[in-house]
Amino acid sequence: MNKRNRIINWIGVSLSLPQNKQSEMFYFDKSQNLFFSIHIVDYFMLNENLEIDESTTSSYNKKTENEIVSWIKRIELEDKRIISVPQKGLTDETRKKIEAEKFLDDLSVDIDKTKIWEVEEKISVNIDLTKERTNSGNKKWWEIWK
Repeated sequence: MNKRNRIINWIGVSLSLPQNKQSEMFYFDKSQNLFFSIHIVDYFMLNENLEIDESTTSSYNKKTENEIVSWIKRIELEDKRIISVPQKGLTDETRKKIEAEKFLDDLSVDIDKTKIWEVEEKISVNIDLTKERTNSGNKKWWEIWK
C-alpha cells in the first residue's frame, strides 16, 4: 500500500467513528506534518497541571510519554496547528475516501513530507489507587469527563 493510501485509510478510521466518541481522538499536527491519535487512557496519566501524575505508570517509553503530554497540552491550549480529524460515523468506503481526500486537500497536506505517528502495539496505563493523585483534593481520577 502506498503512503497516500495508508494516510487515507488512517483518516478513514477517524471518519468511521461516531461523532464525539472519545475513546481515541485523531489529529494532524501541521507544524510536524504528522498524524497522531490520543487515547482516552492517555489522559489518565496526567494531573490537572497536564503533567505525568506520580501515581501512574505506563508502558510508553519516556520519549513517547513526552510527545503525548506535549500534544495534549497543545490541544488543551487550542493550538491552531493541531487539527482535529473529524469523526462522522461513515460506513461507506467510497465516502470515507472522498472525505479523507477533501481533508488532505483543504489542509494542503504534502503527502511526501507527512508521517503517521505509530505507538507501541500494547499500551497500558496503571494507576496506583493507594497513592494520592496530584489532581485537586476533591476530584477523583475517574471524574476526568466532568
